[in-house]
Amino acid sequence: MQHQAVAAFSRLEASRLDAPVFDAPRRDTSRLVAASAAPLAGLAGTALARRFRHWRGGSGKRHLFSVFPLGAPCPGEEAPRFADAVVLAVGRDAAGEPCILAMDETGPLPELFYDSARFRAALAAGAHEVHVHLLTDSAAGRAAVLRDLEAA
Repeated sequence: MQHQAVAAFSRLEASRLDAPVFDAPRRDTSRLVAASAAPLAGLAGTALARRFRHWRGGSGKRHLFSVFPLGAPCPGEEAPRFADAVVLAVGRDAAGEPCILAMDETGPLPELFYDSARFRAALAAGAHEVHVHLLTDSAAGRAAVLRDLEAA
């Protein structure tokens, strides 16, 4: 009986290996996303206030992000390359408010986002921070966060 269970599990794992890493179509994030951003009120006046921000999606739900500045000599170099994260390249609009210039989920290969033309275009358009959301534990959860932010 145990042998049959192991064989069934092995077939399941083998079928997962054949599945594409990214089965969802890539999003067009070339336009600015209008989701609203706000610092965490509980951290106001502390050294941590600049390190975290929440973004409100179209549903009204707030999504917590860690903030990492981009800088010289190589833009993007300081950005941590977390796997399985939602990543936003963030600039400022004309009023000085944070705005999303590019976003995606990293999946198992964060380099695909950071080395993409989309991220490089966001840098050229003035992205000066990377916001990283690590609180979802599945691709479906990360896709839901992205859809919510796009709907704002």
